[in-house]
Amino acid sequence: MGNPRAKVLGFIFVMLSLASIYFVARVGSIDARAWSLLALTALFALATVIAFFQEEESELTQATRLTPTSHEDTEVQGLPDPAEAGFDVPIL
Repeated sequence: MGNPRAKVLGFIFVMLSLASIYFVARVGSIDARAWSLLALTALFALATVIAFFQEEESELTQATRLTPTSHEDTEVQGLPDPAEAGFDVPIL
């Protein structure tokens, strides 16, 4: 389907772009409001691109996790004792 976050951010990006163009056309020059909307537009464009490409990464990680895990596997995979792993025990 598509990432809904990317769609919402893209919609906000388009609306901010249209608002900044409207302010520039109405005033005839770029004033403070138009500059602020242009800055927000750039931020939302960046957020849209990031959200769009994060969807592909999450699908990739879900596809690689095909092996089921059981509770027996997690009990065996405990952390080793630091003293046995070669770490020194601090002496105060």
